[in-house]
Amino acid sequence: MIEKNRLPQVAKPEMNAMHDEEADIVNMLLSAVDNGDDKTVTQALEALLAHMQKHFDFEEDMLRNRGFGMFDIHRNDHSRIMGETRMAYMNWRNFRDREALRDFIEDDFIEWLNLHIQAMDSVAADFLMLHGEKR
Repeated sequence: MIEKNRLPQVAKPEMNAMHDEEADIVNMLLSAVDNGDDKTVTQALEALLAHMQKHFDFEEDMLRNRGFGMFDIHRNDHSRIMGETRMAYMNWRNFRDREALRDFIEDDFIEWLNLHIQAMDSVAADFLMLHGEKR
């Protein structure tokens, strides 16, 4: 589970709100893995994927064409975790392996989210605050 009060915070409140929403969905997914039926797990995993796309589009739209030197690195990090999460979704759909899904979310996704916020989003948020969103 993600303790939202322990998520790193960045300079843009809108980005923090997006991270909080994602944490809620991850926690809902983990709860479904532990207590829900297969349909509930699938719906929660699909909700996570949909939110990730919204989250990544939101950040990338703010950064695109604004001279942010790390844009490609940031976008590639989003693409990598999106691909890994889609693979976890396909594995879930094919094998219904709750342990494998839980391991991916707890060991890979949550660690990625924390590191991405600290290393990528904090820099992006500082850039946006310094340079404004319009350029």
